[in-house]
Amino acid sequence: MYLSPYFVCLCVNKIFVMGKEKTKRKLILSLIKDDLINSKLVNGLGDIGINADDYLLHLSDTIFKLMEISDTRSNEFIYENYLDIVKRSKYINITNGHDRLDNLVEEIYSYLLHEKSKLKN
Repeated sequence: MYLSPYFVCLCVNKIFVMGKEKTKRKLILSLIKDDLINSKLVNGLGDIGINADDYLLHLSDTIFKLMEISDTRSNEFIYENYLDIVKRSKYINITNGHDRLDNLVEEIYSYLLHEKSKLKN
């Protein structure tokens, strides 16, 4: 069987792009999880009377940029909903593992993908 160099190059480029998207997805999921943990810590400290708002990492800005959700006034509802979902991490116990937190990470990622797809239409 003969494969032309063009076909091989096309396949390699497709695999490279798919690999890049998979890496980007993993990075975004990791950032969302870090944002949840950071928010959980800052909110928990607030519950015991320690104002730690200055220690929020604001990872949502990076997440939104990586997902190519522009920072416009019309997209504020996405950001507000994102923050509401992040607040739910407060009630997740992570001392025995991160399974429930990982589920919330996936939920947030799916929500952002869904909202991004509506923006392009």
